[in-house]
Amino acid sequence: MKQLPSAAWLAFSLLAGCAAHPPSPGAAGQPAFRVRTDFAAALNADQGWAGAVNENVTVAADRPFRLRFEVASTDGAPVRAPFRLQYRQKAGDWIDVEAHDFPHPVREVELDVAKVDVGATPEGWRVAHGEAGSMTVASDGQSRVVRARAAQASLTALYNTPWPATEFSTEFRLPAGNRTGVGFVFGYADAANHWRVFLDPGTGTIRVSRLVDGSETVATQKRAAIPAGRWHDIEIQTEDNSVEVSYDDGAVELKVELQGTVPPSPFGFDVPAANVVEFRNVAVAGEARTPRVSIVSCPAYANGAETTDVLSGSSARFQPGAGISSAERIQAPSAANSHAEFEWPVVIRRYADGAVLNEEGDTFEFRMVDAGGAALGGSRNPVLRLAIPPGHVGGTFVETPGRIGPWQARNGDLYFIMEPAETDNVFMMIKSSDGGVSWREVDGAHRPSTNDLESVDARQVGDTIHIVHQVTGSTRYHAFRTSDHPRQPDSWGVRDEVAATVPSIAQAATLVVRSDGSMVAFYVADTVHYNIRSSAGTWAKDTVLDPGGAPKSAGPRAVLGTNDIVHVAYYGMDGTIWYRRVLRDGTLTTRQQLASGLGTSRAEYGAVLPLVFIPRTDTVVIIYRHSDGRLWERRVIGNRPPTPAKQVTDRSVVQDPVDSQQPAADAVVDGETVRVLFVEESSRSIFSTHEDGNWQPSTILVDHIVGSWIRGNVYSRPDGKRVYGYIYDAGSDGGAGMNRFGEIVLSGR
Repeated sequence: MKQLPSAAWLAFSLLAGCAAHPPSPGAAGQPAFRVRTDFAAALNADQGWAGAVNENVTVAADRPFRLRFEVASTDGAPVRAPFRLQYRQKAGDWIDVEAHDFPHPVREVELDVAKVDVGATPEGWRVAHGEAGSMTVASDGQSRVVRARAAQASLTALYNTPWPATEFSTEFRLPAGNRTGVGFVFGYADAANHWRVFLDPGTGTIRVSRLVDGSETVATQKRAAIPAGRWHDIEIQTEDNSVEVSYDDGAVELKVELQGTVPPSPFGFDVPAANVVEFRNVAVAGEARTPRVSIVSCPAYANGAETTDVLSGSSARFQPGAGISSAERIQAPSAANSHAEFEWPVVIRRYADGAVLNEEGDTFEFRMVDAGGAALGGSRNPVLRLAIPPGHVGGTFVETPGRIGPWQARNGDLYFIMEPAETDNVFMMIKSSDGGVSWREVDGAHRPSTNDLESVDARQVGDTIHIVHQVTGSTRYHAFRTSDHPRQPDSWGVRDEVAATVPSIAQAATLVVRSDGSMVAFYVADTVHYNIRSSAGTWAKDTVLDPGGAPKSAGPRAVLGTNDIVHVAYYGMDGTIWYRRVLRDGTLTTRQQLASGLGTSRAEYGAVLPLVFIPRTDTVVIIYRHSDGRLWERRVIGNRPPTPAKQVTDRSVVQDPVDSQQPAADAVVDGETVRVLFVEESSRSIFSTHEDGNWQPSTILVDHIVGSWIRGNVYSRPDGKRVYGYIYDAGSDGGAGMNRFGEIVLSGR
């Protein structure tokens, strides 16, 4: 059995930060480890380490690092592979570390044979039944396909993924004369025990069945035409206790409810004896999650790349181990009286599924285990301390954000709206009581039940943040009370109140709160709609903004002006920008066209930035991204005609970087000065500009990121300095863990 360190030793090693006692020469088990924080370092480079051999170190949340282990066998018997990685938090239970990538937890593999030699067997496949070498790459005109040929026995080939697969899709073609068909297998134990989807052109059916000891039981079947000589597509998905099949883009669909879950196994295909089937565009996926800790991919090396002897823990002879990348198990040779090295890329997250939070100072212990799940005797396990870098937020950005914070309470507390993870889309209000240095959720027990922050916009009035939230099928209203609320601080008030139930083609919502407490919300159905909530809390009738008008519209942005006039600007689907006002009595002014020549794809729907209003001059500033990539502005001062268009940015702004249908840019007003932050299209860095009579040349603010979103507000800190506080996504690609806080000091002592 593995000898675990005592609690006193753990505490001492963490507090002192010193190395463990060096192992004895030739020690068995896991005699040495080392932590590498230079994630881009070559696999076998002796550099990029965070500490010495066997030294416990501190690692940062949402910053991938690498753990290198020695595995030694000196007792005359090899260690049983495959190996797995486990962790435990704060000396709790041991948990297998799953492979979920970072920052986007993608679990998908596509079989690309474009560069595979004709006649070669594509990597990743194994023949489970039939003749080896019967699956090869063949030429098909200008492209290449996989040709599977069964001889006297049927051929079953399985695609090995580094994690449990739940989805399989491919295109297949039956040569002329093939009346036997093809099967696709899953839940595979052996040739006589598995599930399969069989396409039978002879009977014209697709059936889902289970084989137990060679006896087949049909679960469901449907009629289907399966002509030879042309390409067909099939998708198979297993989830919990169900199997779903889609054939030829939904022409035939089948679903089976099972008595239990499908056992995890690779997906594959089965070609009946004396037949040939061709395949292309094969993709296999697994269920993505965002756990506290996961194995990630490492671009510095390929999964399974051989290691050399870098650590100095064991004096036994060396045999190559492997570097792991996005895999949960590693199969490597193990010989008696030898040692090998294995390097695992790992991330510890700030937020995980379930909105759980890893905190500053949490400890995480790691170990390798053998094929049977047994710890390696005589092991030295790294016990790592977690640090949350100042200003690190983590979590997932709102997909199509309006104004979502940071909002400031009168006592200086800051608030921001986001999700914990891309795979767990719950609505969170997070708070910072130290000026943006650290953030955590407040009142998570009572958060709105409407998940998926596809579009959110908010306005703060006193001690309450009013929120409009649009998902595909409805638009909801929520309200959150900040910490300066006299009776119910830091709590959700209104949750999930229905403002509209029209389904949306492209979510985008915006809200204003008038002086009497009434509200006007704009949102998108097949065009822009709006609704008014009375000061008594009753929503009126859903109304089309431009009934019968062309073009249809999207991407509304609104702001409250003088005398409770509501200013709204929005995008026309023919590449135009429009402007209207809703007067205090509900009257709509005639719409005015502000721009044309924008793009006409869905990516441009949110071309208008959040509006800003300058009270002293009764001016609304409308900034939008033109098809030239630059931001432009027009202003409406009082009842005058809009001012001529003026260029705002001297650089192109990235548009729709991660399914947001909007430019990655933010606009605020500081007194009478309009300030804009934006993500440049080419570098994906954040730049800043402001208007001082004329728009100033942009200056770099945050570089070395792959920026996607940015939103902020102007407020005064407790020290009297006026700042533009903002939160940005530094490159999650729609995943999680890359949200960060920053601020620009504008004025004050």
